[in-house]
Amino acid sequence: MNKILLILMPIVLLTANIVIASNNSKNNLPISLEEVTIESIHNAIKNHQISCEELVNNYLERIKLYNLSISKHAPINAFTEININVMDQARKLDDAYSNTQRLTGSLHCIPVILKDNIDSYDSTSTSGTLALLGNQPNQDAFLVEKLREAGAIILGKGGMDELASGMFGINSRSGRIGNAYNPDKNPGGSSGGPAAAVSANFTMIGIGSDNSGSIRIPAAFNGIYGLRPSTGLISQRGIFPAGNLDGSAGPLARNVEDLARMLDVIAKEDQHDKKTLNIPRVLTYTAYLNKNGLKSKRIGIVRSVGNINTYKSMPKDITQIFKQSLQAMKNSGAIIVDNITLPEFNNNRDSNMAGMRQDIDAYLTSYPAVRKNYQDLCESNRTRAYGNMKKCLKFFESMPIKFGKKYKDALNIFNKNKIYVENIMKQNHLNALLVPISTTGTATYDPYKVNTWQAPISSNAGLPAITINLGYTDSDKMPIGAELIGKQYSEGILIEIAYAYEKNSQPRIIPTMPEQNFVLEKLGIPEYNNLLTTIGYKSYYEVLIKHKSDQSWKDLQPMIFKDIVYREINEIH
Repeated sequence: MNKILLILMPIVLLTANIVIASNNSKNNLPISLEEVTIESIHNAIKNHQISCEELVNNYLERIKLYNLSISKHAPINAFTEININVMDQARKLDDAYSNTQRLTGSLHCIPVILKDNIDSYDSTSTSGTLALLGNQPNQDAFLVEKLREAGAIILGKGGMDELASGMFGINSRSGRIGNAYNPDKNPGGSSGGPAAAVSANFTMIGIGSDNSGSIRIPAAFNGIYGLRPSTGLISQRGIFPAGNLDGSAGPLARNVEDLARMLDVIAKEDQHDKKTLNIPRVLTYTAYLNKNGLKSKRIGIVRSVGNINTYKSMPKDITQIFKQSLQAMKNSGAIIVDNITLPEFNNNRDSNMAGMRQDIDAYLTSYPAVRKNYQDLCESNRTRAYGNMKKCLKFFESMPIKFGKKYKDALNIFNKNKIYVENIMKQNHLNALLVPISTTGTATYDPYKVNTWQAPISSNAGLPAITINLGYTDSDKMPIGAELIGKQYSEGILIEIAYAYEKNSQPRIIPTMPEQNFVLEKLGIPEYNNLLTTIGYKSYYEVLIKHKSDQSWKDLQPMIFKDIVYREINEIH
């Protein structure tokens, strides 16, 4: 039986000092970027220890050193594109601060990575497909507007499973994404790029989107926090509408406080998105940052959902970490209610993409996009998310129409499930439910061991869920993740529980970065972006277009992708 490194001991976070110990930081950088927080960055700016321009430049240097390193493993390859205006954004913020000696907002100079399906006017949105290469929206998504108003820096776009369909980090736009803890392993999906980038300290915070676990799976696999909010809390306007019926954007962060600060910014009412109207909202989620927040909280351990056993075949050592983590929660005052079952929960997601064809056509005609509609997307022969061109067309044509019977059936399933789960929680006086992200505990390529897809409690009920990190395997230091699920619009309670657990746990193990890749050090942003594009292009035409297996990750395996990256980097010489 493998020993497990447990997260059980109290800690004091180093948030006041910008200089944080690092085992592999570049010597000539004025600061170490590993595990810095929003608070520590803002303190450093106020104390004139660093400028916004210096901070962003250091992130760019770190990305060039480590993102495409191929010394032992395949690369992390978290980005599809670096924002070419990122330094200009930083200088403008420095000018504003110099003139006023005040931060422009709660996210002043905080670098953010956006999932590649979230629009920004100054970087392309390709939704992980080569078919949308060069696709430039003419305005920001609503949530990106809010980020900029708060002073955030849009650092770039993160890789994702093609058209948000998958949980393996494979796409025709940038190739293969690697896990921050071991780049040969699954980063999770479909928000794998933003999650890996946040975990590897390539950026401060990230934004993903979630249908069947696309925020929660990569967050857990990469050892960070990810929140899928209640349906309607965050506007979907300006996001590629793959599964818009039940999808939601959400924050990714290395600590709960930063996640709460980001949620404050993006969880706003949007008059052009009806889902966001007339729902309860809180003044600030930071009010829930209570280190004693586990006291008297009742947490139900979900053992089965429908006919899915959420702990089936879980390894003994992973089971042990769960037991000891639950004991740690008890020690902090939580009340654990075991053996919660949801036998009447409807796991059916066959119609959750109803209306997507119409939504995609509307999205692609809302600005001068590179494709006219879904048919143009398929006929480009530059996507393999749904098979070859004929299979892609057939997939979209067979999709249930918007506002049709299956569309309404899906909404009915979501509503019945929400009522059912909330009633179970009320009967047991529960504040949250706890479910392992996967029955393996850690990153896996086996979709049938992933609970967010097999037993989609949050997704099929529109309920909020947040990932927490329970510990690490002793053998390879891979994170072990679970999700906490709450009643509708109870994000604050979930944040309170997660924050208290974090504060009474050992620090996050920082992923060990690969050997530094100095070859790319001198590249400017355009050259670096061209390299990322070429790598994705070669991955598609050399491997993915052939698509011999049922799962793309079986075709574009780590060593195959590593060889493609090696060849393209050598071309730079």
